[in-house]
Amino acid sequence: MNRCSNPRLLRAAQQYIRNLHQMRIPYARPMGMNQRNFTLEPLGNRELIRIHGAEVVPFLQGLATNDVARIQSPGGPASLYAHFLNKSGRVLYDTIMYRTNNPETILVECDREASSDFRRHLRTYRVRRRIEVDSVDDEYTTWVMFQDSAVAVPNPHPDLFVTPDPRLPALGTRILAPTDMDWTKLTKSFAEFGIATAASADNNYQLLRYKQGVGEGSSELAPGKCFPLEANADYLHGVSFQKGCYVGQELTARIHHSGVIRKRFMPIRLTAPIDAGSSQDVTSVAGAKLGRVLGSAYNHGVALLRIEKVLNGRPELMIDGERCYVDRPQWWPEDLPGKRRQAFAE
Repeated sequence: MNRCSNPRLLRAAQQYIRNLHQMRIPYARPMGMNQRNFTLEPLGNRELIRIHGAEVVPFLQGLATNDVARIQSPGGPASLYAHFLNKSGRVLYDTIMYRTNNPETILVECDREASSDFRRHLRTYRVRRRIEVDSVDDEYTTWVMFQDSAVAVPNPHPDLFVTPDPRLPALGTRILAPTDMDWTKLTKSFAEFGIATAASADNNYQLLRYKQGVGEGSSELAPGKCFPLEANADYLHGVSFQKGCYVGQELTARIHHSGVIRKRFMPIRLTAPIDAGSSQDVTSVAGAKLGRVLGSAYNHGVALLRIEKVLNGRPELMIDGERCYVDRPQWWPEDLPGKRRQAFAE
């Protein structure tokens, strides 16, 4: 067998072989395999409040509709949906609470326009508790990620807090990110999960909520105007009927146990956009008022409607002379126990 007698050529061949072994060939994911397209959108109308103190859980337990103790319990949820009510049981603020690594700290997401009033509300009830209430708007930004089907989203970065929306899987995933982590950095973090696209006029979080009939923020849940069960807080896992007392609890429990809820938030489909200066009332053809539009965009909206009138009778629904449609949300419970069934009876 012939052997190479040129030392220089032999060293070059050995170096080439070593380079082949050390070379990292990137893995090419087959087209269509594990690739997802998702929408990533910053929620500029939401703000994060930090509530800190040794008694943070009992403090919030006496104010929020949900069982806050669950968020700090072993194996408990990473986030909770909850309303804060006035003394007459009407909604003041809708929130999402987030667990942190510090058991004495809970982050609370609320509507930006109502943030200062919400913080003032919390401080009013501190009494002698050593509870700190501060905005962390300069530290964190709230984002939402959603796609056609609900799937579990991994946390790709230690500085991110990633959790499914505690209300509905269809509402996607909430992401709390440092303010210096912009769109480019976030999309790179989730590159292994799929391909991110920006929100558009016909594909955004507001429209996603409207298609599900979910209200959010002070413009849709006007402070002091509606009850939590009218805003579907019971169906959205936002109310605990087993916990102790909280502000507004008595009337909420009474409505729940009576089983009679005549009005609820529902999704509506529009045949024409609603002008800002026009009437927001939903009526029958004869002019009977059946409810009111709380928010609309593109060709969808959310309205507070009389359940029996719009779902059982199936009347012609009108908004400012234009036809509109309403459907029973698919995520509502199929079997409504007790007297609640009366609202849907023929």
